[in-house]
Amino acid sequence: MSNLDDLFICTNPTRRDVKKIYRDEKYARGIIQANGDVVVWNGEVMHTRVLPYLTEAGIHFSLFNDKLEICWQFESWKEIQRRLVLARPYLIVLGFPEDGRIVMDTRYYTHTETSFPEIRYHQLFEEGFEIKPLS
Repeated sequence: MSNLDDLFICTNPTRRDVKKIYRDEKYARGIIQANGDVVVWNGEVMHTRVLPYLTEAGIHFSLFNDKLEICWQFESWKEIQRRLVLARPYLIVLGFPEDGRIVMDTRYYTHTETSFPEIRYHQLFEEGFEIKPLS
């Protein structure tokens, strides 16, 4: 894991910020806040190390190339989808593609396994699409 002395935390990254966030690989972690703002940092630093420096909690995510992993902490699926839609401009700046995969991690925080169909980012903008687990 990365040294906190090198930690760069950014809210709503610009293209210039991306160079500081991505170091050796295209890997970031972050939080999507209720208003759609994205707080993001280099993926080598775990959320638990950064949380003391943040003023607001939110939906935790990891972004690695074309995979956006959401670490579920009991938020409603509708709320997760709403925030992902609001965060679109910042996810685009981070280079997350429209056909990028969204993966729901229910195990890390809840210690339960929940299965989901394959989800691509562009689906979130389609009328009637809902993020929800398989039955």
